[in-house]
Amino acid sequence: MQQYKTGKWLIRQTIPLLLLLMMLLMQFIAPPALELNLQRLEGLLYDAKVQFLPPWPRNVSNIQIVDIDEASLHEIGRMPWDRNLFARLTTKLNEAGALLVVFDVLFSEPQTNAALAAVQSWPQHATLTAAQRQNLLEHATRQDADLHFASAFQSTEVVLANLLHRHGTLRSGELSVGGVRQQRPTGTTPFEPFSGFAAPIAPLTAAARGQGFMNADEDADGFIRRVSLLHQLDQQLYPSLALEAFRIYSLVEQVEPRWRQEADKAYLQGVQIGNSLIHTDQQGRILIPYRGGPKHYPYSAAADVLMDRINDLRFDQAVVFVGTSATGLADLRATPTSLTFPGVEIHATVFDGLMSPQHLPYRPDWWSGAILLQMLTVGLLCLWLFPRLGPLTSIAAAMILALLVITVNLWLWHQHVLDLPLLNLLLLVLLLSVYFISYGFAREARRRKHINNVFDQYLPPAHIERLLNDPASVSLAGEKKQLSVLFSDIRDFTGISESMSAQALKLWLNQFFSPVTKAILAHDGTIDKYVGDMVMAFWGAPLEEPAHASKSVQAAFAIIAAVEALNRQFVAQGSPIARIGIGINSGEMIVGDLGSDFRRNYTVIGDAVNLGSRLEGLTKFYGVPLLVSEFTREQATDFAYLLVDKVRVKGKLIPIRIYMPIAADTPEPQQNLYQELDLALTAYFTRDFDTALAQLTTLQIKAEQLEGSLQNEAKLQQHNLFDVRRLIAIYLQRIDAFSKHPPASDWDGSHAHNNK
Repeated sequence: MQQYKTGKWLIRQTIPLLLLLMMLLMQFIAPPALELNLQRLEGLLYDAKVQFLPPWPRNVSNIQIVDIDEASLHEIGRMPWDRNLFARLTTKLNEAGALLVVFDVLFSEPQTNAALAAVQSWPQHATLTAAQRQNLLEHATRQDADLHFASAFQSTEVVLANLLHRHGTLRSGELSVGGVRQQRPTGTTPFEPFSGFAAPIAPLTAAARGQGFMNADEDADGFIRRVSLLHQLDQQLYPSLALEAFRIYSLVEQVEPRWRQEADKAYLQGVQIGNSLIHTDQQGRILIPYRGGPKHYPYSAAADVLMDRINDLRFDQAVVFVGTSATGLADLRATPTSLTFPGVEIHATVFDGLMSPQHLPYRPDWWSGAILLQMLTVGLLCLWLFPRLGPLTSIAAAMILALLVITVNLWLWHQHVLDLPLLNLLLLVLLLSVYFISYGFAREARRRKHINNVFDQYLPPAHIERLLNDPASVSLAGEKKQLSVLFSDIRDFTGISESMSAQALKLWLNQFFSPVTKAILAHDGTIDKYVGDMVMAFWGAPLEEPAHASKSVQAAFAIIAAVEALNRQFVAQGSPIARIGIGINSGEMIVGDLGSDFRRNYTVIGDAVNLGSRLEGLTKFYGVPLLVSEFTREQATDFAYLLVDKVRVKGKLIPIRIYMPIAADTPEPQQNLYQELDLALTAYFTRDFDTALAQLTTLQIKAEQLEGSLQNEAKLQQHNLFDVRRLIAIYLQRIDAFSKHPPASDWDGSHAHNNK
């Protein structure tokens, strides 16, 4: 049994430890498929932070978005627009006071020069003189829209977009690399390289102030939560559109990648822009500090700018991002705050975040150690806490612990701008709490089943339900308690059994035990056992019962009444009637689930139990159906009693008084007889043997007369109620013996019984 318990304990502790170890390993070396799903779930938690936490403070810069929206396309025409329109748009923005114009539009193909094409295809072109052809060519070239667009850059600072290709080697346009310092330490961890690009055409690249990539970094679920500030192509690092715009806005010649050297490896730590360090991950990515849904920044329709319908100062000292929110142009992205977030506003949001790098959430170098420490702390707390709680309290504790983990994570996010993973911590709490709660419910189910199995045959259903609803109210372990125990036995059972066949005896006993058991359970008793014709029951356990003594006496009267009713059936059947003796004692007993590894029983043991058994045996000697000890009489004070004797039972030196409780419905003649008998016995115990002899002799005559007056039906009751003549005869014999051999001077009135 001890080995079995040890095995269960090891299993109970090993499984949660394995769960903790599994979660620790999964945090750092999860299988690719699982890691992909975990990233998706972690992304959802990030989305919740962005949506429900207060947005980061805005900087004071004027960020405007000029939108090539559906209305502009309807009014001006579908894309691609003529470059002269973009030149005009740039000029208008410059005239309105814009400091910087950032185009989230790709100009990787030159626009056809219609005038030049017409000149080159003119049939008379060959008949012109060289000077005429040169003049005509120069005039046609001056009509080139790309040159007009590039010339518009002279009046304002413009940043253009390029697109890097991860697959394929197609390269178009001219890529600018001057905005990033390329010097890197040895052992630098490589970025995931790109192999192609689509950049602005050479005239635009030459005229523009800067150039940055417009690539979007999608997570596994297609959402854009972070953006790369740097990408690598041909061993060169290139800035993003927002980073390049911020560099030019900050009047910085170059941005400088900051590296962290570890042994022979160097890892990207961030990007230095002037005096500001932008923390990034090793791939140069930052989290996008979304400030809400689309249209967080002021939008102006491109058509309104081109048609001079804007007369306010919204573009004064502004950084203007030019892009599109039109559905058909495929620049709408899925983000934590919207499934149709314009790509141009993502660049504007990143630029806004770079303006306040102290508000950009990031993961520090020590994030893995912090998560390991958090998981160990939370895991060990769960291992210590949950085994001490019940299933329902474990659910509450798990919710509180999960809320605490979330609160700490959000506090670090909002107060210290730290982006630490949250999913695995919550999964750890969930797994351990589900295990312990499931184990608790299983343990509770086993406990309920065990309680039901132990007490189903011994307790009334209502008590079993109370035990199941409140298992803590009962202890199956051995404990000392004040209880009352009852023994009931059939007199002359040996003779009855010899007169009946085995089958008939079994049916007769079943008929007898059923009403007796019902009477005990009806008075909240606990059936201990059946041994042959004997029934043993007790009160006060497993449920507390302050009135255990009174209820045991009530049950005894109910048993006597049930047997009287049963005897009428036996007489009608021609079966032997049952005469019973009941002994009750109250006192300190040991109660619990006792036994061996192979068989156990919820029972009571102790000297007080043995005394109850002795009293049941004495009922036959005294001819009474019910005897209780003086200890029971002291506690069951709501009954009348007749002192039967003062005895020393076998194994005991101190004498005790034994009594017969008198039922409240006892006929008045019998009650009077008992009162007179009590007076006679009082004289006996005070050594007034002459008075006792006279009174007992008179009572013997009255008892015979009373018995003769009873009907046959009442005789059955008399047999189980009290055979007064036998008790009188006992005391007459004792007085006669004392008349010949007087008792010693220290006689205490007790009688020794040496038989069990």
